[in-house]
Amino acid sequence: MEKRKAINDRIVAWLKNRAKTEYADDVSLVAIYGSHINGTANYKSDVDCYFIPKTPRGEQFKADFILAGVGYDIFPVTWERLEGIAELNEFLTPLVGDAEIIYCSGVEAEERFHKLQSKLKANLMDDAHIQRTERARCKMAGEFCSAMRGSQNACEIRKLAGCIIMTLADAVAIHHHNYFHFGLKRQYENLCHDFPDVPKSIAAGYRNVVISDHVEAAADCALNMFEDVCKYLGLPATLPEESPMASGAERSLDGTELAALYEEISSTFNKIYVSCENGDDILAFLSAVCLQLELDEIDTSFDLLSNFNYLHLDRLAKTTQNAEDRLVHLIEERGGKIKVFDSFEEFELARL
Repeated sequence: MEKRKAINDRIVAWLKNRAKTEYADDVSLVAIYGSHINGTANYKSDVDCYFIPKTPRGEQFKADFILAGVGYDIFPVTWERLEGIAELNEFLTPLVGDAEIIYCSGVEAEERFHKLQSKLKANLMDDAHIQRTERARCKMAGEFCSAMRGSQNACEIRKLAGCIIMTLADAVAIHHHNYFHFGLKRQYENLCHDFPDVPKSIAAGYRNVVISDHVEAAADCALNMFEDVCKYLGLPATLPEESPMASGAERSLDGTELAALYEEISSTFNKIYVSCENGDDILAFLSAVCLQLELDEIDTSFDLLSNFNYLHLDRLAKTTQNAEDRLVHLIEERGGKIKVFDSFEEFELARL
């Protein structure tokens, strides 16, 4: 843990220096968020970091690599996307609400970011905005429910059930003028304890999706949670007849593109391994859902969830390791090269 923190501190210093010395005219802002600053880091935690490009050259600040067994994804975000997050249009609220600026090109960029944070707070206090947002979340959950009911694939059903409970939990938090500051790590815990007037059946439905022995039971629990949340929010529990999300769409990626994607999602593999080690069945399940969504874009034959059992997380860890090995083999087969460094010194010498 101490070793990882030391590496992550050096990564943050590297990001600051790189922005100041190489990209001062090309990047408006660099920000970090997540476990490195909110106290939830573990021995395989990365540094969650994004930047706002100012010029086309600024896009080159992006960096994806694996250092001492942990993947890092330094990714670009536009001002427009951050504005959408401040409007509660996405689930990435901590990117605005809980981010720490580590580099800023000037007062104007800093003020613009702080205005977005103020806008987020104002929207969370605006009842009309809250009502529109929770309706949108429930509509999305309904689309997931419809897709789930139309699927015969066990992995797909569990994946969509996971999407449903995460989306509905977000609707409940928004209803309470709040969001999940620690992301998925404490979502269930926050759902249980931070909103006292929420019917216990809602948190129970969330948990039951994870602990259901059979995929059919998981689907039923997700549908029940959808009905319970809609009832709690005073919304109709209406499902669309058809959903465009019923089938995944694979992307044809060459080796270089696959390697970059693997570097981006490597941290999600680690989230599963650590959750399995710690016996955290909920975070293991949610992380597997998130990883399955990513893998489906590469090849829909990847399957992390069909045989998920919360009492046997060792099986999930093994299934995940097999998927990771297969993905690495696919990258090598297509001529890709993963940027892997054993030490920070080796990483520095590479001059990304």
